[in-house]
Formats: sequence, structure tokens, C-alpha cells
Amino acid sequence: MHPPSRESPAPERLRIKRGPRGFTLVELLLGLLVAVLAVTLLGTGLARLKQRARCGQLEAGLRSFAAALEEHHEKGRRWPMTAEETGALLRDLGWAKNSPVGGSYGWIPPAPGQPGRITLTAFHPAFPLAITRTELRELDGRIDDGDLATGRFRTGFNGWPVYLVGEKP
Repeated sequence: MHPPSRESPAPERLRIKRGPRGFTLVELLLGLLVAVLAVTLLGTGLARLKQRARCGQLEAGLRSFAAALEEHHEKGRRWPMTAEETGALLRDLGWAKNSPVGGSYGWIPPAPGQPGRITLTAFHPAFPLAITRTELRELDGRIDDGDLATGRFRTGFNGWPVYLVGEKP
């Protein structure tokens, strides 16, 4: 008989078997941080897309409002002088009474030598216009000349948007 060799493998029962390893605390926190950043970036991106869509709706609304008023005037009719006349003219277009950025639309008929004005106002502090000055400038760049002090689209009383209709400014 030979003495047992020292190089023989250890018996199976002495080997330590490890099960599947879990995540460490650092790995979990890093994963959580990445998830929070992704959700934050996605949320701000979606909010910006939503605001751009509202500005696009406002632009389309102002243009269609102005086109309806100018077409009415070009057919030899006078400018609407009251809210009731304006409402009757726009009702056929399926005009939305509320602006996509809050506030209310209004119409100020032209005075001699001055254009009419489609206004967007917010008279109650609890319902402000949900549009920033930067967004107004961006909208002015798409509608007009990019300068809120000149052109057809500009700001008027209290910095509220105004779209001039009729005689060129």
C-alpha cells in the first residue's frame, strides 16, 4: 500500500460552493441613479415637446383667425365691430374659444389708419398665459420677423401677444 499523496484533491465535502452572487450596494445605487436621470431627461423632453405643440396650435389659431377676418373684409364687408359679430364669423370655422396657452382671445377692430388686433389676454392672476418670453420670440420668428416690438406679431399691453390684422404695420 502506498501512503496517500499530498497532491490528491480535497474531498468534495470540503469545497465551498458559492451560489449566484447578488448586486452590491454600490451597483444598486448606481443603477438607481441612472434610472432617475433617464426619467428626468425624458420628462423634461416630453414637457418641451408638449409646449412646442401648444405654440404650434397658437400659431395656427392666430393665422386662421386673421385669415378669416381678412377674407371677410376682402369680400367687401366691414370689419366685425363687436364680440358677437366676430364670434358669428368664427363659429363656422369651428374656432376654439380657448387658447392652447391659456388666456382668452379678443378682437379690437381697426381704427382709421391702424390695423385691427387679435389679442391674447389673461386678466386673472390664477390663469396666466402658459408661454414664456423666449417662446414668444421663437413664435414670432416663425410667424413674423423675430422681433416682438415690430411686425404683425408683437407684444402689447402687459406683454401679452398681439397679432395685427388689416393694414400692414
